[in-house]
Amino acid sequence: MANARRIVWTLFVLLFSLLGANAQQSNIKAVKLQLNEMKYLFIKFQTEIKYADLGSSDIAAEKIMSNILKVKANMPDFTKTNLSVVTTDGRYYSFDVEYSGNPSYIAVDMSKVNASVGESDIIPATRIEVSHLNTTHLLFPGKVADISLGSDFVISEKAEQIDNIVKVKSVIENADDFMQTSITVVTENGKIYPILVDYSQNPANMSISFDEQSNNAFFQGVNVNDNEMETMAKWIVDQGLKIVDIGINDFKMTFQLCSIYTDQDIIAFHLQMLNNSRIDYGIDFVKAYIQDRKISKKTAIQEEEITPIYVYYSDNDKVVHGKGSYHMVLFYKKFTIPEKRILYFEMFENNGGRHTKFSANQKHIINANVIEK
Repeated sequence: MANARRIVWTLFVLLFSLLGANAQQSNIKAVKLQLNEMKYLFIKFQTEIKYADLGSSDIAAEKIMSNILKVKANMPDFTKTNLSVVTTDGRYYSFDVEYSGNPSYIAVDMSKVNASVGESDIIPATRIEVSHLNTTHLLFPGKVADISLGSDFVISEKAEQIDNIVKVKSVIENADDFMQTSITVVTENGKIYPILVDYSQNPANMSISFDEQSNNAFFQGVNVNDNEMETMAKWIVDQGLKIVDIGINDFKMTFQLCSIYTDQDIIAFHLQMLNNSRIDYGIDFVKAYIQDRKISKKTAIQEEEITPIYVYYSDNDKVVHGKGSYHMVLFYKKFTIPEKRILYFEMFENNGGRHTKFSANQKHIINANVIEK
């Protein structure tokens, strides 16, 4: 009787174990992806990528920022393989990857993807034309963080000193030798801009904006554009005189620093010119430079000129009329100066001999006012 009970109990445990194992086991349905060797596929996840594994060396992957993976084939007609990804929220993603000469999309947002990529999950691509004779400029609404080229048929880089404009050009000289490729741009806010690139000797459009609200450039290292600085300058001039002890009176001209303002990563100097004579003073140029306080007689004077990123003029003719006044606001990337150095502003007269200068020190700069929004 006891043996019979043990046998029944053993069978029960064995059956329970088998049923439990089957209950826990489930197949994760893989999402199908298509790749080729001429275009990157960008995959955006909701959270940071913690782990990624490629099924074979026929494909390559690289993480962009924290939650974007770019994938491309290393060779044409590769054997079907897989890709596995785990994100920091604990989600596991399985992909079946196969070759396609013409993938149906080159960027996808995985935030709502379940079993397959739907139309609403695809990040639409923009089509552009490039030439070896001309440069195409792409303007984005945010600072560019990454530029990925699908092939070496094209070259691309950010425009000099500009953070949101990308230059693109073909290195192939005729359409017959050019295969459609891709350029994908990621901005600092994590937005993906997939672009399909074809060749044309005379592209229909060589200046393309992805910004629906404005076509303003972002200067490198600053977060404001010309229009915003013009608005700031007018506000600064309206605030009037904030500094009363920096300037010079010479040649019946008053050249003075009215105020210093700062906002985020810029600093602005409000200069005022008063003409106490009846002879007009045409402004040739105003320059600012930093110089050592004390210079040995044996040492050559070293001027470190600083270049403004924007200059506001109260009148376009740049003339301080007799018995009149004039305002300039010079914007720079935010800076400070060492205690042993000094900042000079110097003004030169157009076709005249009246040029004058004054100095400001570190104390005045660090006491800059904040621009009110």
